[in-house]
Amino acid sequence: MLRHRTASRLAVLGLLGGGLVPLAAAPAGATPGCVDETAPSVLQSGCDDSTPPETTLTASTAPNAAGLVSVSSMTFTLGWQVTDGDPGPFGLECRLTGGPQAHDWRACTSPVTYADLPDAEAGGYVLEARGVDLGDRARTPDTAPLLPPTVADTPDEDPTPATFTWGQDTRAPFVFVTGTSYDEITPTQPVVTGAGAPIRLNSSEAGSVFECTDNDRPIPCTGGRWELPDPTAGRHRFSARTIDAAGNASAWSEPIEFFVPRNLTRQRGWAKVTGPGWFRGDAIKASRRGARLVLPRTTVGELRLLAATGRGHGKVRVRVGRRDWHVVDLAGPKASMKQLVVIDRYSGIRTGRIVIESLSARPVVLDAVVARPNRFPAASRSSRR
Repeated sequence: MLRHRTASRLAVLGLLGGGLVPLAAAPAGATPGCVDETAPSVLQSGCDDSTPPETTLTASTAPNAAGLVSVSSMTFTLGWQVTDGDPGPFGLECRLTGGPQAHDWRACTSPVTYADLPDAEAGGYVLEARGVDLGDRARTPDTAPLLPPTVADTPDEDPTPATFTWGQDTRAPFVFVTGTSYDEITPTQPVVTGAGAPIRLNSSEAGSVFECTDNDRPIPCTGGRWELPDPTAGRHRFSARTIDAAGNASAWSEPIEFFVPRNLTRQRGWAKVTGPGWFRGDAIKASRRGARLVLPRTTVGELRLLAATGRGHGKVRVRVGRRDWHVVDLAGPKASMKQLVVIDRYSGIRTGRIVIESLSARPVVLDAVVARPNRFPAASRSSRR
């Protein structure tokens, strides 16, 4: 802002012809460099300081891209700046819009704090602060007696207050995680045979995003009906949390569990068959007695075969390690992929290689195997804190 000095018109008294004769008032020349306010007099022109202080404002917490903070207390550091050498004194005034603590302009000191604010949408709170030339505000240049007011009194406070706008959300949302795979045998740990594991994610607050883990490994995910694509064979523990627009995060959900079968690949005596109805798009077929599959050593508490059934299909036998053989008859109603329980989950734990052997020349078509220990220790949450 530019500084200017306004000269008043002086009433000049002249001595003409032995008497006092008043002369018309004439404009006086402006005098630059005015840093205070002085009323005009016979001896000097009036002076108005037209350069108020400029205001600075810094907030303790900056809003995020959505214009929100996640704290209920805001502290502001305020200050003023002058460039004309005006010695002051100076002060500050504040005005708050929004919420029950709202107030009009009033004196304030730095720092100023507003605590226990209720939540509000973005833009719900506006703080304005302005510096004030307290020395000039107490004086007016147009107060000289017997003289007409000719000096304009410009504002003594910053005409462009420093402004800070924000919204507030301090409440964490809730996350809802639902596994939608169905398994009649083990409903709480279903076997997933599709291309992906279907899961539904929802938040208590619209516009929230999600963070997910699969076996404690971070994975990208989205809200609504979502699928974990192409999950690896084995046991899975899935958990999620939701983060609202203010950055508040929910607690991690309790894990949901599911199991993905191991796809069977061709070995000696077995041929590969393909088709859209098979797990992972293929299966293996044997048409001679004694064709064997040997799978790696594992711990088994439950064992299922995913196999085709139909009239004329043969039998296979299965064992884990050196335990007893279990015979599975694949003759029956036609089905491209049927889950057949070989060892139920209540039969105890056994460890060793899984061996599957064809018992006749009748065709057998095997798709995948479910071999899991059915021991589910609590997952560590240290990585999610």
